[in-house]
Amino acid sequence: MESFAETASSVRGLPQMVIESINKCDVDIRRELFSSILLSGGTASMQQLKERLEKDLLEESPQAARVKVLASGNATERRFSVWIGGSILASLGSFQQMWFSKSEYDEHGASYIQRKCP
Repeated sequence: MESFAETASSVRGLPQMVIESINKCDVDIRRELFSSILLSGGTASMQQLKERLEKDLLEESPQAARVKVLASGNATERRFSVWIGGSILASLGSFQQMWFSKSEYDEHGASYIQRKCP
């Protein structure tokens, strides 16, 4: 059985996951991504999460990065912003062209996603 120390050293925190995600994006947009990190969903309502994440990212991000973490001050809005954003996205005509049914997925398999949403 793995010891706690071995397990804990392999676990990544939220700041590390944010930095890894941004670093997987095109180099030309990384600076903009660091300056517009948006917290949403129920977990984002945790007290001081915004401040703590911003502090940790400032310590771990490249020096040239201007880190800005955004979060709505309204707990209800923060909790449901993911659903609101999904609703707006789903109503866009350009996004509707990417939809496919379960039967299409069953017929073509997972590779259909790449063909439908390049």
